[in-house]
Amino acid sequence: MLNKIVKIFGYVIIGVSALIGVLFFLNDAKTLEAGIEAMKDLPQDMKILEVDKLAEGWSGLVLNFSIALFIGAAVLAVGFAIYKFIADAVNSPKSAIKPAIALVVVGLIFIISYSMAADTIPQFLGSQNFELTPTTCKWVETSLYGMYFFMGITVAALVYTEISRIWR
Repeated sequence: MLNKIVKIFGYVIIGVSALIGVLFFLNDAKTLEAGIEAMKDLPQDMKILEVDKLAEGWSGLVLNFSIALFIGAAVLAVGFAIYKFIADAVNSPKSAIKPAIALVVVGLIFIISYSMAADTIPQFLGSQNFELTPTTCKWVETSLYGMYFFMGITVAALVYTEISRIWR
């Protein structure tokens, strides 16, 4: 029964995504063409402002739907992982050891990344256009360090896998 519900939900998501894609290309493409045509005689500085306004309103539906889809998928993935972990821990505690170790490793990588991150606001061309705070900079740098760690672990695992196949 649950598999049937998940399958139907997947088909609904695919259908809504396709419908939004078709509406985007049929309706918004005409709006974009008309907007670009209307500003062809404007001076360059005015043209930049008008293109910026046009771009803000042009793809809002697709962008918002994509963000909602991503957040929904992330929540479901984390929720199902937590459910599976708890169900395995209740049914057979020994099978929950590996996921618990993986969770601890991810937590350690997060703590190490956070401790390595600095909260200094970088100075670069155009930085005055952003509302950067020390907290924002610390979290951005934490996520970058975390990504570097996970990328390194992924490359090491790929190399290990290929080398171990040679010795088999």
